[in-house]
Amino acid sequence: MVVMFVEKVSLRKCYLLILCSLIAYGLIVFYTSSFFLSLELTGDPNFLFLMRLKYLFLSFIVFFVFERISLDFLKKIVSIVLLVTFILVLATFFSPSVSGAQRWIFFKGISIQPSEIFKVSFTIYLASYLSKFKLKSDNNISYWLKPMLIFGIFWLLIILQNDYSTAIYFAILFFIVLFVSGISLGYIFAILFTFIPISMLFLIFEPYRVARIFAFLNPYDDPLGKGYQIIASLNALKSGGLGGRGLGMGEIKLGRLPEANSDFIFSVLGEELGFLGICLAIMLFFLFFYFGYFVAIFAKTRFRFFIAFISSLTIFLQSIMNILIAIGLLPPTGINLPFFSSGGSSIVVTMALSGLIANVSRDIEGK
Repeated sequence: MVVMFVEKVSLRKCYLLILCSLIAYGLIVFYTSSFFLSLELTGDPNFLFLMRLKYLFLSFIVFFVFERISLDFLKKIVSIVLLVTFILVLATFFSPSVSGAQRWIFFKGISIQPSEIFKVSFTIYLASYLSKFKLKSDNNISYWLKPMLIFGIFWLLIILQNDYSTAIYFAILFFIVLFVSGISLGYIFAILFTFIPISMLFLIFEPYRVARIFAFLNPYDDPLGKGYQIIASLNALKSGGLGGRGLGMGEIKLGRLPEANSDFIFSVLGEELGFLGICLAIMLFFLFFYFGYFVAIFAKTRFRFFIAFISSLTIFLQSIMNILIAIGLLPPTGINLPFFSSGGSSIVVTMALSGLIANVSRDIEGK
């Protein structure tokens, strides 16, 4: 059925249509979620939106670079890309902390989040490494030690940045990719039994993380403290009803919910556009992954398959985790919503990954 569909309609055009729809939808929701905060911070209700447009312009340039660059060239320089990312991640430990976390590098008023850049560099590295994998000859634990070691180093550094949620996100992503690559389930379970205890140690030795878990399990035990964000988010979604209060008419963004234009922007969307707006957003993310997945399926080489698949999964998994947080099925963390939430590094990296998928789709159609 998919093959017949692709014969009639360009897979690339469908993918680009969904991508443009997400960008446009995200821009609308970002504006309505940020104008009050922008007014409060600067006196100009459009300040944050104009900043968003600047980052979006930059992200389009990045998109076209990654959409046109030779994937074989990226494969050749992947070690250099990974090394540069490693240096940037290390540099965060020498930068000022923000809210107790050292996730950013600051340079002349610009902040860069290296853990976002890691999404691109590790996608290229993992795709390159997995493209050489042979099920029979390479399905042994020694073959997987190198990518696991590299991932483990970055994973540990991200946790030490006090960015536990991003580290867990990367771990889930890594295990899904390993499963798809064909690694023995026995090896996956062996890695899990190593990873889970280490993760638990980092969790229980930070009291605020434990408190956040308990607040997630029963937010009404501390409704004005640790449980406040969860309760406020759920109330906003409930108040949206079927069609929402109307674009710009929501109340949760008026200082009532911290991170309303970033981590909890989905709650603003639900309050103002209701269940229908929520369904549209979820449908667009599923279609993004759907078309990204089939770009991977029709890719001409194993390397291109993994480039498209990992890029699609990276964006999709992040969106699903953010939505689950907003509806109270995951503890509140620093995971934002791709294409929607604030964050210059986030939108630039999201568009870079989207550009890689578009690159593979262009290769499929011989353009």
